[in-house]
Amino acid sequence: MSPPYAIMYTPLTFELMDLVGKNFSMADLLTHLSGKDARGLTRKTYLEYLDFDPEKERIGLPELIGFDNYSSYYIANQIARADSRIKVIIADGRRRKLREIIKNKGQKPAAVFITAISSTFPTAVAAALALNHARIPVVIGGIHVSCSPDDVNTFMRKNVPYPELITQVRGPGDYQVITRIMDDLTNHHLQAEYLGSTPLENGVWGSPRVESLPDIPLGFLKGLPLLGNYLSRKARLQVTTPYMGCPYSCSFCSISALPGIQKRFTARSPEDFVEEILSHQRTGHVLKSRFYIFLPDNMLFGKKKLEVLLDYMIQKKVKINYGVQISVEVADTPRILEKLRLSGASFLFVGFESLDIRDLELMDKHAAKFIRKSGLSVEAFYAEKIKILQGYGFVVHGAFMFGLPFNYFNSLQDNSGTKIAEFCNKNKIGIQATCLNDLPGSKNFTDSQAAGTFMYGRQGTMDYFFSLCSSDLIETNRPMPDALYKSPLLATYMAYAATQGAGRFRKILTSAVFSGVMAWKAPTINGRTNLKQRLLDVLCAVCPLLTARVYKAQIEGVVFSCNGRRGLFERLYAREKDPFVLRTFKSFICEKSPSHRP
Repeated sequence: MSPPYAIMYTPLTFELMDLVGKNFSMADLLTHLSGKDARGLTRKTYLEYLDFDPEKERIGLPELIGFDNYSSYYIANQIARADSRIKVIIADGRRRKLREIIKNKGQKPAAVFITAISSTFPTAVAAALALNHARIPVVIGGIHVSCSPDDVNTFMRKNVPYPELITQVRGPGDYQVITRIMDDLTNHHLQAEYLGSTPLENGVWGSPRVESLPDIPLGFLKGLPLLGNYLSRKARLQVTTPYMGCPYSCSFCSISALPGIQKRFTARSPEDFVEEILSHQRTGHVLKSRFYIFLPDNMLFGKKKLEVLLDYMIQKKVKINYGVQISVEVADTPRILEKLRLSGASFLFVGFESLDIRDLELMDKHAAKFIRKSGLSVEAFYAEKIKILQGYGFVVHGAFMFGLPFNYFNSLQDNSGTKIAEFCNKNKIGIQATCLNDLPGSKNFTDSQAAGTFMYGRQGTMDYFFSLCSSDLIETNRPMPDALYKSPLLATYMAYAATQGAGRFRKILTSAVFSGVMAWKAPTINGRTNLKQRLLDVLCAVCPLLTARVYKAQIEGVVFSCNGRRGLFERLYAREKDPFVLRTFKSFICEKSPSHRP
């Protein structure tokens, strides 16, 4: 027999919203996704039920932009670290599938480990149902399991023949937890639940016994004149993180449900972090190891540790360009801005959320008090900060929410979405547009469950389960304010209008040229003395703005009907009650949705 192996599986999100309100069982879900009658599922046929219909997929940003889930890579390395006998193969259901791995190996895995966010949890359940019939242990964790642990029992264990072979991990998959799981698997005595407490550790990377996924081509780069096709084939986007943790408990965020020990700030050593990056660069493939996304929810959470890290990266002259999430307040700290830029930061993802101070204050946005104190409008305040950031050579990408109490909608051409698109174009920044969603585990979610104001079903019901796919933030699952006629259709349309307006190719190219010039004027530490490195700095200032086209493509893939599947516009219009909204959207829906045409 071949050496033992395990699979680290990150499921895809599938469109299940049309199943809401229907009398569907878990077996029906498996039939729906696999195209095979679930009544034929046995230990001999289970492999046939592990391939899910790609036409039902609800495409997410990682797939469109082209970066992998760092959690799957991290946990795969933890498994390899905990058990020196085992090989770990990473699967995602597209580039590498569960069925093909097991079939090619000719033997069952020791276990399938799954990391799931809320939108992918139903897919994880369907896969676990098939795997359980073959008596393959499933270990599931991730933010959804940590925040909504009862869902594993309700939707997984109660629907499988061998519930004792399913275990869940709440909190981080740290070394102690993974070691206990591997020992218990060897002894055939899995516990129902394991609790992790250490969010991040040193040395959890680079195991030769981890088989990573094939690279994702960066298709969005094809829109770049002259070099686009070449870069889309050769360049890759890497993901890593120097630290994790969040001190806040925002009402709209799932992380607020985690115990303090599981979300506490935890940092790797600068040496370990940099060594991981350098290990990727020893292959000599410059464009495959140059561009990075760092994962902290806010890079400023690092405080003194951030400066120590940046100083070390500058000292080592690490040849990378990276993007980070960061709050707009960074514009008031020139010392940090200088170090970020010198260390290779090129792309700043900033949560602006709204251009109305009342919305910012309602969500306790930290910047709101500074905006009030400045005496400026939100637009003027943000524009001032953006100009500072761009002066340091950074590309700025803004996140905005729709469905907020002080959004407005006058017409298809005059609403909060079109206003925000104009703001982005005027200030030459990119955009991510999302709808306010009650994410499982968040305070908003808990409140809506208690008040009965949820749109799609109480937690524990099949309607709730199917509606989890909507937690990708393209649509809302909460009541809309009076200013939006209580219409979820308006929130989605405004997110669509914002990405349409800011995703126009000519606007993007104008912003990209501007960003390239600013990046040339403010090079990284390597770009200061090397022409090639400086040109790469410029390239990294141009390319991120092309992701505005990706956001545009993502939302279009969800809102429009295709492949016999109702899009979000058509589905929400069908449940719309307000006369003004129905009149306003009648022609639009008929034009965009074939089934509504006369």
